[in-house]
Amino acid sequence: MRSIFLIKTFFIFLFLLAIIELKAEGTKQIMPTASSAGELQIMTSFSSFAQVGCGVNDRLHIYIKTVGEKICFGFGNTMSNTGATISGANFQLRNAAGAIVMGPTAIPTTGAGYISTHDQAVIGPNNLTGNAGGYTALTHTATMTGDYYIEFQYSGTSDRVRFKYFDIQVGGIANNEIDGRVWSKSWQFTSGSQNAEVTGYLHVYADDGIVTKVNFNGIQPYVFVINCNPFGIYNTGNFTNDRKSVTSKVIAPQYKIFLSDPDPTVYPTGSFGSITGAVTTNSQCDGNLQIYVPVNKAGKIDIFFNINPLPGSQPEDLSLTANVNVGLNTVTWNGLNGLGNPIPSGSVFNITVTYINGLTNLPLYDPDTHVSGFIVDLIRPSGPKPAIFWDDSQVGGSSNLTGCVAITGCHSFPLSVGNNNTINTWWYASSTTSAPVLVNYRRSYSGTATQSICEGDSLLFSGTWVSAAGTYTNTTLNQQGCDSTSIVTLSLKPRPTVNLGPDTTACDGNPVTFNAGSGLGYTYAWSNGAITQQVTVTNSGTYSVIVTNSQGCKRTDSVEFISLPMPGILPIKHN
Repeated sequence: MRSIFLIKTFFIFLFLLAIIELKAEGTKQIMPTASSAGELQIMTSFSSFAQVGCGVNDRLHIYIKTVGEKICFGFGNTMSNTGATISGANFQLRNAAGAIVMGPTAIPTTGAGYISTHDQAVIGPNNLTGNAGGYTALTHTATMTGDYYIEFQYSGTSDRVRFKYFDIQVGGIANNEIDGRVWSKSWQFTSGSQNAEVTGYLHVYADDGIVTKVNFNGIQPYVFVINCNPFGIYNTGNFTNDRKSVTSKVIAPQYKIFLSDPDPTVYPTGSFGSITGAVTTNSQCDGNLQIYVPVNKAGKIDIFFNINPLPGSQPEDLSLTANVNVGLNTVTWNGLNGLGNPIPSGSVFNITVTYINGLTNLPLYDPDTHVSGFIVDLIRPSGPKPAIFWDDSQVGGSSNLTGCVAITGCHSFPLSVGNNNTINTWWYASSTTSAPVLVNYRRSYSGTATQSICEGDSLLFSGTWVSAAGTYTNTTLNQQGCDSTSIVTLSLKPRPTVNLGPDTTACDGNPVTFNAGSGLGYTYAWSNGAITQQVTVTNSGTYSVIVTNSQGCKRTDSVEFISLPMPGILPIKHN
C-alpha cells in the first residue's frame, strides 16, 4: 500500500508541476523571482520594438489559432528610466488584418489590465482556469485567426517606457491557458540598472523547427534588444567573419522568439537532418576546391578547414557555412584561408563537415557584462545539449570555436568587451559530423613581375639570358600537374654619357683639366680619388672615372695624359 501511495503522490506532484509551468507568459519568464531583474521596455533610440507603425520584425505578436480564443493581458508599474511613474503611455491591439480591435487606450494603473505584484504576474489572468490569485486581465475575444499584435505609444519628457510587470496570455474557448503563442523577432528589455542581473529565459524557434531555450543566467545589461538568426551579425555568406562580435550597433532579426516553448500545434517540431554518405573533394587547378556532401534534408552544413595543424582553431583555419538540399550537394571553396590569403599549391590538410540543425546566433547590442555566460538547452526534438561558440577577437575579448557545454554557462565577458559593442553567441543541434577528409590542394600559379636593367646588362629568365626590352612568358607543370605561368616585363634604363676626350700631352708643369660631363643625379668616382665632375692634373698617367646616374646605371671612360719635360738650355755657337 505504501508503494501505491508513493506512486500516487509522485503523479500528483507532476500534475501540480505541470499546472505551475503552464501559468503566465511575460514576467514569469523574464523575471523568474521578485528579486531578479528584467522588464519589458519601449525605447525608440534603441529599437522600434512594439511601437505604433513599427515593421513586422519589431512587432509583439499573439497568434490565434481558432476563432473564439481570447487574448488576455495586463501591465504593472509604468515607469521612466529613473523608476518614476509616468503617464501618457497608450496601447492598441490590432488583428491579423492590421485593423485596430482595442484602443488606443491608456495603460491601466488600476483595475482591469493592471498587475500590482510579481505574484499576480506569475499566476496570470484570473479569468482563466487555475489562476486564482492572478490579476484581472484586459480581454479580447478573437474573431479571426492569425497573428494579432500589440502596439505602444508614449509622450512626455521620458525617453522610454518600462513595464515592471507584464503578462500576455492566450486563453482557449474553455478558458484554459494556451502557452507558446506570444512572440517577437526583436524583443526589448531592461534590467532597470547597470549592474542588475537578468536571470530570465526565452525560447527560439529556428526556421527548421528546432527549439532551443536560452537562459540569460545573470547577464548585466542596462537596455538590450534580443534577436536571433542563422547568419550572425552580418549576412554576407562568409560565416567566419559574419559571426564575429563587432564594435558597431547591429540589429539582425530573423527567427521567432517566444516566452514559452512554442505551441507545437502551430509551430511543429522539426526533424534532424544528417550526412548520409562519404564526403569527397576535387581540387581544381583554378584554385577552387569542390566538396561533395550527401544529406537527407534541406538545411545547412558547416565545413571546418583545419589548415593550421596546431590543436584547436587557429587564425589560418576557417569555417564555411552552406545551404544544402536533399541529395548530393557541391560546395565550392575559393582557396583562401581564414586570414584571406591563398593556400599554396601542394598544401595538405583535413576538413570536417557537420550537418547543422537549428543554427542560432544571438547578437546582443551593448550587453555590458556577463560573469556567468549563457545556458542553452535543446527543447525539441530531443537530443544532446548544444555546444556554445563565440568569437570576440575584434572587440578585445576571447574566442571559442570548438564549443562549450558547461552546465553552469558559457561565454562570459567583462564590461570592456560588452559595452557599446554587438556581442554574438551561437549554437546549433548537430546530428552528424563526417570523418576528417584529407585534402591535397593544388592550383595553377600565375605570377607577373616587372624588371628593369641597365642598357647592356642581361637578366636570367627561365634558363635564358635576355637583354632586350619586352615581355617574356614561361609556362611549366608543377608537381600537382597544374600550369605555372611566369610573366616578366623587362625595361631598359639608360646609362650616363661620359667622354673624357682623346689622350693628351702637355709640357712639364702645365695643368690639364678633364671633364666627365653632367646629367640628372650624376655622381663621380675618379681613379685619383676625386668625386667632382672635373679634375685638373699635372702628372703623367692614365685617369679614369666611373659616372653613376639617378637610376643607378654606370659608365666608365679613361684618358692617358703625358707631361713632356721642358728641353734643356742649348749653347749659342758663333761662327
